[in-house]
Amino acid sequence: MILLVIVGALYATSFWKSETTLKPPLPTVRVKGVTAEVKQSTFCWSGGGEAVCEDHGLPEADDLQLVPVEAGAEIDVEFHDEPSNASFHRIVDGELVPSKPVVPNEPGVYVFETGGEWPQGDSRYVFGVEVEE
Repeated sequence: MILLVIVGALYATSFWKSETTLKPPLPTVRVKGVTAEVKQSTFCWSGGGEAVCEDHGLPEADDLQLVPVEAGAEIDVEFHDEPSNASFHRIVDGELVPSKPVVPNEPGVYVFETGGEWPQGDSRYVFGVEVEE
């Protein structure tokens, strides 16, 4: 009986562990050599006979580690593999606004969302920057 409980616990642990570790790789985001912290957002991803979907709301700037950047600088997003249907948005008042990957010229805090589709699924990512006066 004890052996059955141990085997069951190990199976349940490996089951939960595999679900939580199946995630798309994070891209690298740089602005003039400064690397921004990127957070995983909404995704559906599959691999190894498993599939996982997570839905995340759009973040507030307080939820992100903001990096100081120069106004008007280009934002370089390097994905693990080139996505199809790539997109880039600025998050304004909780809404996605299509944007070019360029930091605005005005001082302030800016939050962006990017992502695309791959053979394994689709994924969105968020990051924030701050243009100082």
